[in-house]
Amino acid sequence: MQHYIEVGTTAYKANLYRKLRDLRAKEGLPINIYELKNDAHYLVRCVYYTLKGKSEQDELTAKIYNYYFARALAEIIAEEWEGVFVKRILKKEYSLNKRDIEGIMEKTWGELNGEGKSYRFDCRINMLVRAILEFLDSHRRFEIEGFMNFRADLYKRELRKQIDRAVNEYRLEQEHEGFINILKRFLHSQRPMYKTMHLVIKEQGEVLFFDERRRNVNNELLQENHTVWEAARDNFFQGHKNSIEIYEDLLISSLLKCAPQKLIIHNTSEQYANLVYLMQEVFESKVSYCLGCPLCLELD
Repeated sequence: MQHYIEVGTTAYKANLYRKLRDLRAKEGLPINIYELKNDAHYLVRCVYYTLKGKSEQDELTAKIYNYYFARALAEIIAEEWEGVFVKRILKKEYSLNKRDIEGIMEKTWGELNGEGKSYRFDCRINMLVRAILEFLDSHRRFEIEGFMNFRADLYKRELRKQIDRAVNEYRLEQEHEGFINILKRFLHSQRPMYKTMHLVIKEQGEVLFFDERRRNVNNELLQENHTVWEAARDNFFQGHKNSIEIYEDLLISSLLKCAPQKLIIHNTSEQYANLVYLMQEVFESKVSYCLGCPLCLELD
């Protein structure tokens, strides 16, 4: 009995042949490769030449060989078919334009599936490998495009979940970028009240503003919103989420109003990293950081 698998494809001939050669040369899989069709529809037969009969040992070995084969086929699908499928779903089901589709593929999709996030890719690959192995248990001919059109449902459901996540993250990024651009435009429209502004954020959340002469200007800067500041600060210290957002918004609006030409942020706590990052995004090159001076002692 001859143990073999036939694989057909219309679009992935080059990658298929390369993967099969790698299985033989790099993975050491004992296969002979025979091209049965080399036209628009490519068909290749891979024969496990070390397996000749129906013995239990041969059947077990064939299953092991099939795993390597399934892994190679899954990689072809992930490398070529998947990208086309994702773009088609983004266009048809999310009604996105070409610019947004390219943005998602370059940004959020790449980030979700790139280095450091490989568990998502591996999860999909493992689903695909299992689906291919189940198919190969009862079939000797595997058509890549046909299989992806009519099978691998679990893999495609997982893929759709990750597409949805990528779209949501992309939209959030777009909203954030729009928000930052509004703040930048407002900043550029303001007349600077101070040449330099020193900002100290105590670990408990209290904010202190100092001018270029290191004079405390909290009263000058916050007098218009003094009551709101006091209420937001009290609730901020108690950890109320809405008050935290209000407190941070007040801080940003105060800085935008005085529009300093230079903003120096003094050694602040890690818990305010997001707030500091937001100021960096808005004030850009105007921001610098101090890690140790008399004002930093205000953190104690």
